Amino acid sequence: MTEKTYTIDELCQLDEYPGIAYEQKYHFSRFTGKVIKHRDYHRDYTILGYILLFFSFSIGGWIWEVGIHVIEDGVFINRGTMHGPWLPIYGCGGVSAILVFKKHVDKQVAVFVGSVVMCGIAEYITSVVIEKMQGLKYWDYNGYFLNINGRICFEGMVVFGFACILVIYLLSPFLDNIFQRVSKKLLTVVAIILCVGFAIDLVYSVKVPNQGKGITDYSASIVRQIDIDK
Repeated sequence: MTEKTYTIDELCQLDEYPGIAYEQKYHFSRFTGKVIKHRDYHRDYTILGYILLFFSFSIGGWIWEVGIHVIEDGVFINRGTMHGPWLPIYGCGGVSAILVFKKHVDKQVAVFVGSVVMCGIAEYITSVVIEKMQGLKYWDYNGYFLNINGRICFEGMVVFGFACILVIYLLSPFLDNIFQRVSKKLLTVVAIILCVGFAIDLVYSVKVPNQGKGITDYSASIVRQIDIDK
């Protein structure tokens, strides 16, 4: 077996060289002098892939929210709007970002700005819907810089904008690569179990919302904080 060393000019003539086509999966590293397989964020995801990404982001968002309270307050609080270990707003936001900005992934600044706006609108609408349907407030940004009715704030929107960038360009391709190495039958079974569990939790949570200390008692928390400050 013979090996050939390609110059950069020669690689430019190959279909695999980046920039020639979106479906290419390799790039030439000037640092190592090798052709390296990379995570292509132009890829198309399957329906099964989207389902698994939805749950990955939902569960990841739940871990993020719970982790913040564990670190800051030293207590475990199920911060989900449902009873299970997932926050669907993160899953919907992540999958929506992939779908909405699929044709514009090479315009990173535009994708970031669009993500900030999209996440702000989604969070505001979600807050209104939950409050109207269940009479509960799961978050309150009153006092935060540039907040709108306590439902969204500038800081949160920017953070979610960066989160979408992370999802589109790094996390989704990375997770999809992992999914492709696992048996499709196994992934299908896992997806079905997650969907059934999510559906049951959704129906139950509509009737019996997750609420209580550290979840929907923002007014009480504010009062206690004021008393402590005095």
